[in-house]
Amino acid sequence: MLAVLTGGVLTAQLNRTDRINAEKIAFFTKRLALSAEDAQKFWPVYNDFSSRKAKLTQEKNGIIRFSAQNFDNMSDKEKVESADRIIAIIGEEAELSTEYHSKFRDVLGPARLLLLYQTEEQFKNYLLRKLQERRNQQTPANQARRRLPL
Repeated sequence: MLAVLTGGVLTAQLNRTDRINAEKIAFFTKRLALSAEDAQKFWPVYNDFSSRKAKLTQEKNGIIRFSAQNFDNMSDKEKVESADRIIAIIGEEAELSTEYHSKFRDVLGPARLLLLYQTEEQFKNYLLRKLQERRNQQTPANQARRRLPL
């Protein structure tokens, strides 16, 4: 029974991820005015960048979450190591952005390169607005449950 429930949750999560990715592709393609040829060059580079960035973000967030949950039980050495790793990851994120900046420029050109950075921010804001709208449309009983402490 648990496997069926877990599978259903996983499928729902994948479907949500697929929908967001499809929206992202449409959003970026429109805003960046990508032709079919442009898209064939752009998406592999962007997907590689996004994947590598997501791994770094996941690691950083894991350290932050772990240290928040275990802060009182961590030694000073562990706290310093965690903080140092977070800063190292931030540096790796900056290096990754610098590396892909030139790759994106080669694929998109200078004008659309700047549009890419604007579009990333616009898409993030678009998703946040959709999430807020969804929360505002919930029934009062669901909203009350969300406010309960964990």
